[in-house]
Amino acid sequence: MYLFRRKAILIAISMIIAAGLSFLQYRYFKSVNESDRKIQVAVAASDIKVGESIENKISLKVIPQSAYTESMYLANDKVSGYAKVDIKAGSFLLKEMVSQSKVPVVEPGMRRVTINVNLTSSLAGRIRPGDEVDIGWIPKEDGATSAGTSAKIIAQKVLVFEVVNKSGEQLPKNEQPKNQYEKEAEVPAAVTLVTTPEQAVEIKECEANGSLFLLGY
Repeated sequence: MYLFRRKAILIAISMIIAAGLSFLQYRYFKSVNESDRKIQVAVAASDIKVGESIENKISLKVIPQSAYTESMYLANDKVSGYAKVDIKAGSFLLKEMVSQSKVPVVEPGMRRVTINVNLTSSLAGRIRPGDEVDIGWIPKEDGATSAGTSAKIIAQKVLVFEVVNKSGEQLPKNEQPKNQYEKEAEVPAAVTLVTTPEQAVEIKECEANGSLFLLGY
């Protein structure tokens, strides 16, 4: 009787082990099959220069699902926007490479210059990279600087290259502010503009001898 019971226990244990091994084999082969599954992702159909629209310049490429990353665009994703960097033909199109707003480009012969701004002088903080603005100047009220001088426009249709807050973080941020401190972080503190070298010098001279403000369109 004892031997029969012991034999039954061994048989039961063997069956449990066999079932466990079968389950592990099933999971393994299932994962192998899933990793071998093919999917389509977006790639650049032709060279795309920084600032150019990516629409009508996209094709699809078949890759193993195991090679997919969350930065890639799938075949059924809506892909639109502007290139943040130069993208070579055939390169995978990654979400970090694409901006939904127009990307400012520094053309040959142009320069970047940064000015200080606040909530009021930056159009209530609504200014964005890619915007075009006029630059106004209000001279200082003391000394000879303002003698016979009134507020005036010193540059027109100037391209906004970058907007940052007092911590140097780029604006606008993608996430919505959650508290008062984050709201304050949305206030522009400096704006980088694309100008000619001569305009850049004049803008900085005026900034040193008065206050600048931006006019939007």
